[in-house]
Parts: sequence; structure tokens; C-alpha cells
Amino acid sequence: MRLCVGRRVPAMMLVWAAVGNPIRPAVGQEISLFASPEASVAGHALLAPRTTPDTLHCFSCNPPTRFFRGLGEVIIVQLIPWTINAEVRDKEWAHVNLETWEENLENPWQWDNDHFVANQFGHPYHGNLYFNSARTNGYKFWSAVPWAFGGSAMWEVFGEVFAPSANDIVNTGMGGITLGESLYRLSSLVLDNRATGSGRVWREIGAALIDPVRGFNRLLDGELGRVGPNPPDWRPSHTQGVLDLTYRRIAGENSFSGSNATDQGVASFRLVYGDLAHDVRAAPFSHFEFRAELADKASQGERGRLSLLTARGTLGGIALHDGPTARHTLGALMVYEYYNNPAFEYGGQSIYGGLISEFHKAGDKSIRTTTEVLAQAIVIGATLSEHYYAGEGRNYDYGVGLGTRLAATVVKPGRAAIRIGWGGRWLHTLNGAESNHYQGGGFGEARYFLTSKFGLGASYYNYHRKSVYTGFPDVTQTSPMLNFFLSTALPSLTP
Repeated sequence: MRLCVGRRVPAMMLVWAAVGNPIRPAVGQEISLFASPEASVAGHALLAPRTTPDTLHCFSCNPPTRFFRGLGEVIIVQLIPWTINAEVRDKEWAHVNLETWEENLENPWQWDNDHFVANQFGHPYHGNLYFNSARTNGYKFWSAVPWAFGGSAMWEVFGEVFAPSANDIVNTGMGGITLGESLYRLSSLVLDNRATGSGRVWREIGAALIDPVRGFNRLLDGELGRVGPNPPDWRPSHTQGVLDLTYRRIAGENSFSGSNATDQGVASFRLVYGDLAHDVRAAPFSHFEFRAELADKASQGERGRLSLLTARGTLGGIALHDGPTARHTLGALMVYEYYNNPAFEYGGQSIYGGLISEFHKAGDKSIRTTTEVLAQAIVIGATLSEHYYAGEGRNYDYGVGLGTRLAATVVKPGRAAIRIGWGGRWLHTLNGAESNHYQGGGFGEARYFLTSKFGLGASYYNYHRKSVYTGFPDVTQTSPMLNFFLSTALPSLTP
């Protein structure tokens, strides 16, 4: 599939550059990654606007579902790249007609051979636009899910001359849901219906960059400057963004020294929305983590500057235990992953499930520990292949598989955090070189904030891959990564 017109960088990077800190707390709000959920919830008691009467109508609460407007926006989202590729770039694959539509409906599906960036980033991003064509027209999370798959199927059949691709449907659908709900909630965090003046203008611009379909709908509905209360679900239990400026050393042939090692300069953004241990039992994506990295062009080469983009959101949980010192939940999460750097290449859509726990002293949450013991079902995964190459640029295998994640995070609210763990996956190739890929590794990270705004830290990831091929030599790769970074908390941390 060739939906993308060009490569995109995450909108959040652009928003922070233009706006400064669009998720700074609204009037009286205190939100922090390193604060306890109880402290953050208490801060929400101060959310009542000081300048907006409570009697004003909440025009963003419980919007009606607009099926035909949502459908029209899906069509617009598809017409824009199709028109550019068909009329401006004169791409052969975009010259569709009734005959190609009939062939696409009759022919068997195939596997798409586009570049890694197009298939693993471009498709999920466009799936996010399909998803939000419903989400921003009054549909709840689960009701919006079919729109991501439906929009993808519409494009696969009617948007290009090639037969529909199975990997495109799954990547666009699942990736669009995970990115779409994350970006929808992130845009809600930026928006503030009570704001006025230049602050309101920048918030509306920032939210539109994050979720363009939502920005378009707010324009249509006359909400860009309208004043009123914010819906309660616009503000999570607590939230924290962290911007890191990083020096990264990637080992070559398992050694940090020598000419085979790679140095990188990286700007990364991480947002933790809600609290994993508490919000996993709430509505889907009441907790999610969003990460994006932009690396220097010299080290990335043809990979593009986007070296990492991940989103992980909760789907729901079953309470197992609530006590004075521990909380245990059987939870499920939906995960989108895109890694494209000199150390490794992997992209995929997964569902995780398992035990999520929180530990602390009775009556004292000055130090909190959250643990994850999760199993992974890889619905579709793409990883670098030494023995597969398609003329259109694909050099990776597609498959399904299983994995696991073991992790522990210890937090001193407002001051420090330590994260350690191990993750591994097995990927059985369905399309590409006949093979099985085993990859993963241990990781550790330590952060310390010198002030409520600025901190520093270091992290380590020991990536390892063993690819077992049929008819070709096996490949073993070990590429540890060492990071040193300076951090800025957005907004400032609170104890």
C-alpha cells in the first residue's frame, strides 16, 4: 500500500516546539508522573473554572454521533493522498477505475512490500485518522474500533490498483486504534474550553496538530473560541510529560568501543497518562504511555529521523486484591511499536495481558513500586531479514508470535524513578524468508530530578536477536544501547 505522501514526524514534537507546554495544568490543576494518584485526584477538586460560571452548557459533553459526517471525513482523508499521487505525482498504482475495483474485490489478498516506514508508521497513522473520524463525531472507543478497519478496507479495495494486503489491514486497523485513542486523549489534555485569548488559540492549534480530524470538527461546530466547562474525562487521574535530550552509544559487534559503534543525538518525548495500577480497571486507555524519538540524520541514514514511536494503552482489568500495602489486577493492554534505528528494526501490533501490581507501605506512598508480569500475543510483527528483499524496498519478514514482559518501576514522587525489566518475543514468519526470530533483552533506567523542572539520568538496553532461517545460515546479533540524558518535566513535578 502506498498511502503516505511523505514521511511525517510526530505532531507532539511540533506542538512542543511551537507552543512550549500545551499540557501545562489548567487553572489550579496539578498533574505529575511522580505524584501519587490520590494527590493528583485531590488536585482535580481545584479544576472548577475561576472565570467561567458552572451554569454554562458543556458543549463538548456527550456529543451526538454523526455517521455521515464521519464517513465523509474518512473519504476526505483518503482523497487527499490519492489526488496527490494520481494527479500530481502520476503514480501508476493510484490510477484506479471500475475495472481495478472489480479485480480487487475478486482477486486473492497479498502481502504488501513497501518500505518499513510506510508500512509500519504510515499505515497506522492513517488508521488513526479513520478511527478519529468516528471518535471525534460522538462515537465511544469500542464503537470507533470498526472505523479503523473499515477505512483501511475501503482504501485497499478502491484506493489503489493492487490487490488488498493483509498486513496493511492489520497494521492500519490495530495501529490506528492504539495511536488514535492515544492522540485523541492527548488532544483532550491540550484543549481547555475555559481558556481565552492567545492561550486558547495556541491550545486549539496544538490539539489540531495532534488530532487533525478533531481540529476540523471543532471548526465545523464553532467550538474553537466558544467558552464553557471541560468534560470530566478530558483530565486523567494524573499525567506527566518528559522531554529528554540524549547522547546514545550503540555497540557494534557487542562492543561499545571501536569503529563499529554508533553515536547518536536523540530528542525524545514520553507521556504517561493516568496511573497503570489504578486506571487499568477503568475505561479503555484511561492509562496509556506514548513515546517518540527523533535522532540525528547522519546516524539514521535512510531510515529517517523518526527512530521510535510507541503507544501502549489499557483495555480493562479485573480486580484481584486491594489491601493496605498492595493492589493486584489482571489487566489487558493494546500496544503499537515502531523501532527503526542502527541497533534494530521492529514494528508490530500486540495485545498484552497479565498481572499488574502496586506495592507501598501501609499509609505511606512516599515510595511506590509497580510491577508487570505480562504475556504478549503478537497479531502482526515485522523484523529485519538478512535473506528477504522485495524490489519495492521491503527488507523485513512478517509474522505472528508470542512474547513476555517482566518489569518493575520504583518511584519517589517528585524526585526519582528507577525502572528495570526484561522483554522477549518469538516471531514466526508468515511472509518473507522462511524463519523464526527470537529477540529482546534486559533494560534499566534511572532518573533523578535536581529541581521540580530539570533532571538527568541514564538507561541501558541489551538488545539481542537470533534469526533461525531455513536454507540459509542463522544470524545472531547483539546490540546494546547506552543512553545519558538531560530531562525537562512538563509540567513541573509535584511531590
